[in-house]
Amino acid sequence: MSVRMIQSKCGLFLTCLLGQIMLFAAPVQAGVEGKSYTVSVNSSLGDNFTACFQFNSNGTLRFLGQNATYTTSNGNNQATWRAVTPPSALVSIALNGQVIGDFVSAPGISGSGMNSNGTTFTLNGTLLPSPTCPLSPSNLQFGGSRENLFLK
Repeated sequence: MSVRMIQSKCGLFLTCLLGQIMLFAAPVQAGVEGKSYTVSVNSSLGDNFTACFQFNSNGTLRFLGQNATYTTSNGNNQATWRAVTPPSALVSIALNGQVIGDFVSAPGISGSGMNSNGTTFTLNGTLLPSPTCPLSPSNLQFGGSRENLFLK
């Protein structure tokens, strides 16, 4: 009988300890700040292309020659983000997305967007090892065209 009582007390202690750890452990959410992603983009016009999204720590997003301002939910380093190019741009672009994964080294992003011409986009990106986009011709792929397909 005393063995059962000891097992019961140990089980109760472990259950309480596990509950306290789960209660006080803050969830770690990955954010986009200071990271870059290779993004596959599909447009409603049937265009598929690749872009590099560079989320700078000053709140700017650079992609295919475009500058946008981005924000995250509840401050920096959160799981969702929104970005918009300046309203003075010839064609404005609004994007929103989320980080795929729950930890600081989350492997990617997904999202959607729309430009002021009504073209919609779906986005799926993979985290790059560097915080900056590579400066190579492969960073500027426009689906076989030199036209920026975000602006169509």
